[in-house]
Amino acid sequence: MRRNLFPTLAAIGLGLAVLTAGLLFLHGIFLREREGGQRALEAQRRALEQYARQALADALRRALEEASVRIELAEVNPLLADTEVLLFRAGQQRLPRTASPREDDRMPAQALHAALEAQGPLALAAQEEPGSPWAERLLLMGHFLEAQRAGGRPAIERTFREWLTHRSSFVLPVVKETTGALWLLERFQAEGRPEPTLMQALLRDGLQGLSGSRIEGVQRTLLERQEAFERSDFTFLRGRIARLAELTHVAFTDFEARAEAGPGERVALVLPLEEPQLRADGWYVAPSGHEGARGVRVSASGLVEKVRQEMRERGLLEEEDGLTVSQADTSTPVSLLTVFLDSPRLATAATALESGYRLKALLLGCSGALALALIGLAVLAHERKVRFVALRSEFISTVSHELRTPLSAIRVMAETLERRVGGTPGAGNYPSRIISEADALGRLVENILTYNRLEKGRWETRREQVPLEALIQRVVEDTGAQHTAPVALKPNGLSGIRVLGDAELLRMLFSNLVSNACRYTARSPVELRVEARQDGATVVSLSDNGVGIPRESWETVFEDFRRLRQEGLPAQGGSGLGLAICRRIMSLHGGSLRIAASSPEGTTFELTFPSA
Repeated sequence: MRRNLFPTLAAIGLGLAVLTAGLLFLHGIFLREREGGQRALEAQRRALEQYARQALADALRRALEEASVRIELAEVNPLLADTEVLLFRAGQQRLPRTASPREDDRMPAQALHAALEAQGPLALAAQEEPGSPWAERLLLMGHFLEAQRAGGRPAIERTFREWLTHRSSFVLPVVKETTGALWLLERFQAEGRPEPTLMQALLRDGLQGLSGSRIEGVQRTLLERQEAFERSDFTFLRGRIARLAELTHVAFTDFEARAEAGPGERVALVLPLEEPQLRADGWYVAPSGHEGARGVRVSASGLVEKVRQEMRERGLLEEEDGLTVSQADTSTPVSLLTVFLDSPRLATAATALESGYRLKALLLGCSGALALALIGLAVLAHERKVRFVALRSEFISTVSHELRTPLSAIRVMAETLERRVGGTPGAGNYPSRIISEADALGRLVENILTYNRLEKGRWETRREQVPLEALIQRVVEDTGAQHTAPVALKPNGLSGIRVLGDAELLRMLFSNLVSNACRYTARSPVELRVEARQDGATVVSLSDNGVGIPRESWETVFEDFRRLRQEGLPAQGGSGLGLAICRRIMSLHGGSLRIAASSPEGTTFELTFPSA
């Protein structure tokens, strides 16, 4: 039974190997499909993040370019707000201004102002070293006040011009310079009618001196040089400058705001910078000249949001997509900025890709499991079939062998009975009928045994040259004696034709064909036309005048235990193995057996024997 299972198991093993290879190939395709999809999604993400990073870098650069004018103006004008811009020159922070008044108890500005109020500039000049710049300045201030009291306009203009010339020519300590100028302008306003433009220049805007140097307004000077003043002096001067500006209709609110704001933020910056950087404290800084830098305060999150809106307008991002920028704790070079994309759309696509791969892998696994189950069932079914065939064959062999002995005994006793009572009135033909039925049953048993031996491959053929004409003639005579209808043989071309084969098997072959011709016919006599031709192979055609075989049954009649039910004919005996045995015999001889033609007028069988 194992030998019978081996071809099937080999075929199943080969099929399983092919199936496994196919499933692995499909899994490889699905795996590459998933990896390709993941790479595409990752490439799309990287491209969007790179676009966003470049857009953020451009936005930072534009913000600094837009702040450049503010930086230049704030550098020379302390009245302008400088909290949102940054400037370093020669390694020193210029903006935002970080200077603040000193903590001191001497209050020199207030003392000088009080002395000028109490004594006047000429008295103070007498106390100074003759010829010193400060003594000369006090003298010029006194001459101006005398000219103002005298009321002569040319003298007023001349003395005031001399004072301005001295200011542009000599740089005095800032406390004396600022306090003296403020006191003189207060006297000028209190005792005369100064020109508004002149007061605007001296209090706020500054003016160009006659010697070429610039004279700054006291508002700017006080703010620019805060570190030179004691805190209470700074507050004192700030109040008097604001009051004088109000009296002379000169703007001072921005001066008050800047003085109130206090010192600006001190930024720890390592110079020189190699490239622009975004600092964690909100400054975007770029290199500017030697040991210098420019910067502007920015909102990284705000700029990122603008970039996101821009990308949405261009169709690059969906409504729910978000951007975030990653920074170091101190500062990050712009070239190293990382923008992360948070995209539910891409996440959903990645999840769908992974789910699709898992589903396909699951289907492959189920297909493989189903295939294994089917293979197991097929092996089990084939094993059961082989076992059934073996048991059937063993049963048939056993039963057939067990029937041969009683059949032989029945026939012997029937022959004895026929000899003793033959011709006796009342005996009739019963003994001969018993013999006939025993012979029929014997042939049936012989057919079954032959089929069983052929199926198991246990028939040892004895090949010899068998004359066809004599063989067929003998078969027709033996078979005709077993049937009531006479058999008429019409040979054609059989003379001298021999085939190489087993005589016993060939006898059984033609015996089954002739027996079927006698069994399946309603005509009498039974006509058999046998033709033979040799052209290398030997082809024998055997035709009868039976009822014929339907076209759809031409192949099925050669199957095991297959019998046709023909209308108009009584039920026929037999095992249904006759034609199956005939085809097996022809296969054993290397030939073939087929139905060449069939109709209600009869059937033609064509037997092809290979050349000897």
